Amino acid sequence: MKKRFALTLYLALWAALAAGVIFGMSRAGIPIWAAIVCAHLLFIFVNGSLSYRSRTGRLKLEGKKASSYLQYLFFPNGIPKFNTEATKSECLFVGVAAALTGVFFVFCGVALTVDAEWSRIPDPFIAAAISLVLAGIGAAFLYLAWRLFAFKRLPKDAA
Repeated sequence: MKKRFALTLYLALWAALAAGVIFGMSRAGIPIWAAIVCAHLLFIFVNGSLSYRSRTGRLKLEGKKASSYLQYLFFPNGIPKFNTEATKSECLFVGVAAALTGVFFVFCGVALTVDAEWSRIPDPFIAAAISLVLAGIGAAFLYLAWRLFAFKRLPKDAA
């Protein structure tokens, strides 16, 4: 029962702190979404720091060397292994996400090109370049999705 009470008290303290940070930042004129993001980042940073101190103390008692603080903060379970092959379901999931993202970017680029009133745009070359960049990013995502749907292993240096 003590653990549950301590956890409830800890989360209530964090809720009050987050509410105070969000209220203070919004009163200072900062948009509410930025205040919420800052409160969330503060929560991650402080909890990561407390967890790091706990783990390093435990590892010192065991006689082991602890990882650096930044490495633990960004990769608490260790550095991910990139040479392991993804399963077919993971390839399918990432492929669907890449395909949807690619279709969205291509749609935005084409819609900007088609719907633009070119005679009213002061610098049409910039608008055309933005359209091409959006369509190019979309094409790159669609190519990645096509490669992932083939269920073949990508080269090790592929992103």
